[in-house]
Amino acid sequence: MQPIAGLHVASLIDRERYDVMLYHEDWHGPYDTLSRKERYDVVFLSGLQPDFDRMRQLSFHFRRGGAIVVAGGSVCTLFPEFATRFFDVVCSGGVDSAREVMADFERGTLRPIYRSPIKTISNYDVDYSVLARSGISPSVHLVESSRGCSFKCKFCVIPSEVGDHATYDLEAVRRAIDNALATAPPRSFRRWFPLIIFLDNNFSDDRSYMLKVCEMMRADRRIRGWAALVTQNVLADRALIRQFAEAKCMTLFAGIESFDENMLRAYNKKQNLSQKRNVLDDVAYAEGLGIGIGYGYLFDPRQQSAERMAEQIRFIAREPRLPMPVYLSVVAPLAGTEAFWEELLAGNLAANLRLRDLDGESLCHANLADEPQRVVQFIENLFRRPWVIVGRWRILLKTLRRIAHCGSWDPIRWYVIAAANLHCFVWSKTSPSMGRTYRAGDNALDPQYFERPADISAEDVERYFEPIALTDADGRPAEWLRAYVPAAKPKARGARPLGVVA
Repeated sequence: MQPIAGLHVASLIDRERYDVMLYHEDWHGPYDTLSRKERYDVVFLSGLQPDFDRMRQLSFHFRRGGAIVVAGGSVCTLFPEFATRFFDVVCSGGVDSAREVMADFERGTLRPIYRSPIKTISNYDVDYSVLARSGISPSVHLVESSRGCSFKCKFCVIPSEVGDHATYDLEAVRRAIDNALATAPPRSFRRWFPLIIFLDNNFSDDRSYMLKVCEMMRADRRIRGWAALVTQNVLADRALIRQFAEAKCMTLFAGIESFDENMLRAYNKKQNLSQKRNVLDDVAYAEGLGIGIGYGYLFDPRQQSAERMAEQIRFIAREPRLPMPVYLSVVAPLAGTEAFWEELLAGNLAANLRLRDLDGESLCHANLADEPQRVVQFIENLFRRPWVIVGRWRILLKTLRRIAHCGSWDPIRWYVIAAANLHCFVWSKTSPSMGRTYRAGDNALDPQYFERPADISAEDVERYFEPIALTDADGRPAEWLRAYVPAAKPKARGARPLGVVA
């Protein structure tokens, strides 16, 4: 379960004065807005860009019940003025503004927008007991030791939202781990076999600090293993990988993204283009030391035909040095990223593109490298029937080879390797199609868009329940977005002109 923004917000609220609870829809399931009767003084909402419509739906429910609704997350950070249409208070940036929001709530002086740079980390302790009190029990301990990333990948929201990298005080990380271990339920897996996952955007950004955290992990006898998110170039540093292994690292999630170098260059993924090492050998070396390598894989239907994308998956399945991706995604033009503005200004985004379409499964661009029907069929197979592209027995054999190659007799390591390698197949069984067309602006909406009281006004239906559009029927920016559009750059040859200047 990630992210842990809610846990950090709760930790910034005075628990001696307030009864604080967490509700995480990925953990608890969708909040039942029609039958639940709880009443709250203040509700904090956060989510990723495809979740923004859901945040609006919840805002209607809680505001109707008399609560002050405070919202944060990606859309609130990048488009705070727009977000004030739906919430009482908008937090642009990091969670740290929650403390100021609560102070102003007590004084009755709340402002519509609070800004706190994500890379500015204030002094507070994370209270993991809130998880247990809220019925949330992940199998591992979720910890953050830094925020942000100094790389400028064009498809990523972090350069726009954070802009840089910042670390927590090392003692604050130590206290967070102590609290996480001490408050774990007595009979839980994370109590008797403590594993730490560092949810940092880029654990490896500050090498000196990272090594101090690694030493903390190595020296702490309570911790049985740990995992972190790193950039691909870290895998090429053999001495560092050995140091990780000696410090009880069990898994590294690396930003491999793609083996298509043209795609990596197009998205400014410079850290993946070093010629010093071969990434296949780097992965094999790390896994030979007992460090499982996980990664996500991106497909770009603008540049890749359906058959070319399918062949990439078949290549990964055939290659003995590579694990299967932990997750798969079609490139989504996340609002506010450099890639988003470029595609918008060039007129390359799909008509009637919605925030809800930015889910990594929908075709969000107007121009594709193949017939749309072929691409849609590939996407549906990829997410719902991956065994059509790659046979189950091949993946099972690949998983057994990875377990044998890791050189460990630890069944927990075996489970971690197997779970990562089989995740896409397991995911396909739990991910409903919901009548998807996989085309932006045309996908079926979630049931929650229609869960509203019978006496709701037409104005509130439009305000809280109609999906937020990024483009209109001609692929031009939606009305609300025009105020944020940067000045148009000279258009590329053959691109459709947009004609919009902020």
